[in-house]
Amino acid sequence: MELAKGLSLLLPELTVSAGIILVLLLDVVVRKEKWIVALLSLFFLIGTAILTYLRLNLSGEAFGMVMVSPLSRTFDIVILLGAALTTLIAWDRKGEHHFLILSAVLGGMILVKSINFISFLLALELFSFAVIGQIALSEGKLGVEAAIKYFILSVLASTLIVMGAAILYVIYGSFYFPIAYLSDVFELKSLSNSLLFILGFVLILAGMGFKLSAVPFHFWTPEVFRGAHSAVAGFIATVSKAAAFGVLINLLFIAFGRQIALWSEFLLWLGAFTMIVGNLAALGERDIKRMLGYSTIAHAGYILLAFGVGTGSSVASALFYLFIYTIMTLGAFAVVHAVGEDRTDLNYYKGLLKTNPFHAALLVIFLVSLAGIPPTAGFVGKFYLFSSVLKAGEVGFVVWALINGVISAYYYMRPVFYALGFEPEHKFEAKLKPALFLAMVVGLVGVLYFGIAPSGLLEFVRSVVMP
Repeated sequence: MELAKGLSLLLPELTVSAGIILVLLLDVVVRKEKWIVALLSLFFLIGTAILTYLRLNLSGEAFGMVMVSPLSRTFDIVILLGAALTTLIAWDRKGEHHFLILSAVLGGMILVKSINFISFLLALELFSFAVIGQIALSEGKLGVEAAIKYFILSVLASTLIVMGAAILYVIYGSFYFPIAYLSDVFELKSLSNSLLFILGFVLILAGMGFKLSAVPFHFWTPEVFRGAHSAVAGFIATVSKAAAFGVLINLLFIAFGRQIALWSEFLLWLGAFTMIVGNLAALGERDIKRMLGYSTIAHAGYILLAFGVGTGSSVASALFYLFIYTIMTLGAFAVVHAVGEDRTDLNYYKGLLKTNPFHAALLVIFLVSLAGIPPTAGFVGKFYLFSSVLKAGEVGFVVWALINGVISAYYYMRPVFYALGFEPEHKFEAKLKPALFLAMVVGLVGVLYFGIAPSGLLEFVRSVVMP
């Protein structure tokens, strides 16, 4: 009975698992027809997203390892949306790439539901190694170099989390998150246990900081983005963030829910430092993929502010922002891929309006949205995000975030200025294949529609977080 209930709750994950096996087998059979593998992968991603939405209100605990809830399922939808757009951008890549996308999706879906350090670490490693594989499949020396860097730092992050989990096990005698909540270590009145708890807590947050590209664990991001294929860089920027923030909710509110005073202020300051470092570092960047790498660091800082506040409204606004961020970021990476993987220097974007007007228009819209300029979805996302922080009384952090928004507008507008205000130095025809075109159109429609009519998505997210 327990087995049947657990399997029923995890039906979307089982669907993705079936997709992984079928995509791997199909890739062996039809090595030359790569589009068939990509189509099957996309079919499973969209099918799983529909199944997840239909089963959104089902909740419960499975096998003492994962907790299924409407909130975790909403994070699943963000992950699946990002993976589907990534698949469209990477349509012509090898079948192994689509296998790895599905594998990372499975890891991310389990990650956001983990309430046990065992399932948490297993899902984290599945996700991390699938991403490493995607990076390594990127063509050229830079791809291999980026994969090695990501691998080494990923191992370091996992080691920190394992050490933190081991320390908490010494205190509580269990890897189960709710045990930590039910037996507050600070009520035990043991100085040694309290110090051990703080050490374990810091180690775990440090490991998660790597996944979130939070300062001071951010330095890998622009280097990996530069070496990775645009689809992979976009996947890391969006899906990886959604999975990391999803599991962070479980850690903060289930495992450490009675220590809000300990982590709330810490996350607020972490977000403040993360956004300023990301924005300032991007100011002098002339490689558009590295620039978007610094951009994702800054956006992680914005979302960390909402998590630092820790209210239902702020978490809902953060989830809403993740939806918007996924669409506009992958849209931007789709344009970068269309212009060319070897044309990432901004000089190639000079006069883009005259050589490739469609791509120039899309680039402008996506970058304007990332900058948070109305009437795009990026403006709406930042408005609700900052409003939720302001309602919590954190006026200083909101002012700081607005200043950072102004700083970011400078480097976002630089490629726009290059595309619209210069004569072309390099004439070429950007890619416009059907799958890539579809990814761009989905991003365009999402950025414009949610910029004008965000209420439907906003109410949906709020109903999930605050039922």
